Formats: sequence, C-alpha cells, structure tokens
Amino acid sequence: MGHHKDNHFSNLDWALIAINSILLLFSWAYLIAWYPSLPEIIAVHFDVLGKPNGYSSKENIWITPFLFTLLSAGFIFGAKYQEAITYPKRKIGKLERISNLKMMLFTALLLAILCPIIIYTMIEASIIENFEMPWIMPMIIGIVLLYLPVVLHYKFKILKLS
Repeated sequence: MGHHKDNHFSNLDWALIAINSILLLFSWAYLIAWYPSLPEIIAVHFDVLGKPNGYSSKENIWITPFLFTLLSAGFIFGAKYQEAITYPKRKIGKLERISNLKMMLFTALLLAILCPIIIYTMIEASIIENFEMPWIMPMIIGIVLLYLPVVLHYKFKILKLS
C-alpha cells in the first residue's frame, strides 16, 4: 500500500467538520424522534412549488440521512487523504491540496445543511394533509448559490497563486 500524505486540518477546517457533524446528528435525532409518528406511506419527492408528488414506504426515509452522512464522511476523508482518492494516481501540489481540502469540506457542509431540510420536509409533508412548502426550492437554490462562490474562491485563489 502506498504512502498517503495527510493534511493537517486548520481551526476553520475543524469548525466546518464540527458543524457538519452537529447538523448530521441533529438530522438523525430528528428522524428517530419522529419516525414512530410517520404514516406507512410518506412523501419522498416534491415539485417546484413544494407539493409532494412522489410517495414510498416509511422505511425508505432512512436512505436520506444514510446517504448524506456517507457522502459527507467521504468528502471529509477525501479532504484528509487526497492522494488516496486521486485518479489517476499522482502527486498533488501544496496549493492544489489546500484548494481541494477547502472545497471538499465546504461540499460536506453543504450536504449536512441540506440533510435536515430534506428530512424535515419529508416528515412534515407526510404528517400534514395538503402540505405545501413553496419556499423550499428557493431556499435550496439559495444555499447552493451561497456555496458556489465559496468553492470558486478557493479554486481561483489557487490559480492566482500558481
């Protein structure tokens, strides 16, 4: 097995990981608390106006936090051990390593922010009759639009320093 150079996380990196973990733990706790109250069939998909338009059995709600947790952990692992996940295998320069680290940690944070929003929406739509949440799509788009400049900042910062 090859040698994997790991990165040392800064205080900002640890803060992002802590926020990520708190949001994901909150998502799991919220779902665990509300799961017994859910009907057998739940809303799992929504149209642009926030109206449920896809349904499934309630056991499928566990897929959401599982996938978001798995993806977030993958991005954090990838940030720490970039050369282990690089394809094709190559050396990563210091500037690229720093840029990748920040982009991966902010991507993990984006997933952790979206997870409780999605779980909350699925639970509420399953419990409340005639549920509508017209603000959900603008909210998700807004969060992603806030994420993009942060990621681009780190990418272009590295290009300027190269």
